[in-house]
Amino acid sequence: MDVAALRWSWNRITAAGPRAAKHFYATLFVIAPETRTMFPTNMQHQEDKLLAALGHIITNIDNGDALTAFAHHLGADHRRFCGVDVEGRPVPLAERHYIWVGQALLATLADFVGSEWTPRLRDDWAAAYEFVAKLMLAGAAASERLTPPSWQAEVISVERRRSDVCVLTVRPNYLCNYLPGQSLPTQVPALRTWRYLSPANAPRPDGTLEFHVRATGRFSTHLVRRVAVGEVLRLGHPTGTALSAYNRAPHRPLLLIAGGTGVAPLRAIIEELQQGSGRPTTLVVGGKSPDDLYDHQALLKLAASAPAMDATANGFQPWLRYVPTVEIGWDWDGEVGRAADTALRMGPWRDADILVCGSPTMTQATIAALKASGIDPDRLLVERFDHSVYPPLAAADTPTPNLTWAAR
Repeated sequence: MDVAALRWSWNRITAAGPRAAKHFYATLFVIAPETRTMFPTNMQHQEDKLLAALGHIITNIDNGDALTAFAHHLGADHRRFCGVDVEGRPVPLAERHYIWVGQALLATLADFVGSEWTPRLRDDWAAAYEFVAKLMLAGAAASERLTPPSWQAEVISVERRRSDVCVLTVRPNYLCNYLPGQSLPTQVPALRTWRYLSPANAPRPDGTLEFHVRATGRFSTHLVRRVAVGEVLRLGHPTGTALSAYNRAPHRPLLLIAGGTGVAPLRAIIEELQQGSGRPTTLVVGGKSPDDLYDHQALLKLAASAPAMDATANGFQPWLRYVPTVEIGWDWDGEVGRAADTALRMGPWRDADILVCGSPTMTQATIAALKASGIDPDRLLVERFDHSVYPPLAAADTPTPNLTWAAR
């Protein structure tokens, strides 16, 4: 297999960008029309993920360990992309689906490489794809022994905190274990679109999950405005490795900085810490105005219930300190300023691990402020679930968390 030739020809695809991705899916849907229902109506984000995943594979085509880890994870993740039978039951991906994808990929490469698409190059691509497909099928088979392809989760509670923020509680049909700080791909079946939501709670004995959703796009607006008790969502396998690594150095204090619904995974981490012996933790939650602190009362209760742990000059102090802060605070008697600035005033944080979660704008600004203050970047844990990054890429070299498939 000529790795250099594979990478050279892949550059033709990356140069074409979205055009190549659109060509691939158009070809796939002609070859196998039944696959169309596995994808959303708007394919833009799916096209981005395709290019990212294939690019990662080509980058690591000669790195056996990295390629195997990624392909296994990808195969397990793809189990949720399944069809349904006449009775509405999920039909898992089969080897024929991988064959169709391979045919569409080779056809796309042939069109965009053009006259330099030689029989030898085609054979190299066919061999590379067959190798990766077998790894993905192996990953899917291993996952199948432990978990279902996806979970059906009934909405059992809908609480609208603001006109654009909703707290949903769902009950999966099987136990879905995850690590606090991770996210789960979530689908509204009617939209055929998957987006990533982070549970706001540590795993519970009854298996229920609490999601905080803010209406920012078609998917989230549907959840906030239209989803009702009794409806059923689909959940995929938990993913994400950054925030869930909060316990990598338990002896260090934690600084958690959140904006908007980014408070959800950080609250899950706090709940998990509370079930242990505690750990010096400061949670700074920021908003433009007090109205943005939609989870304020719940966080006050959580902080009030945190037991004391450390003897200090002032006696025993609770291990959890909750610091709400707003940028505009009429009649507000708390901290005023951006969350990052408030956190830095409370420092120094040289010995702390720092977790940041919020909108892309808030996250970028917070990271920049922390780095400018001299914070070691290795102490920053940030999870990004935007549509230009495919989450399995971040988890390619990380062991899959312990997942349990237990009927309830």
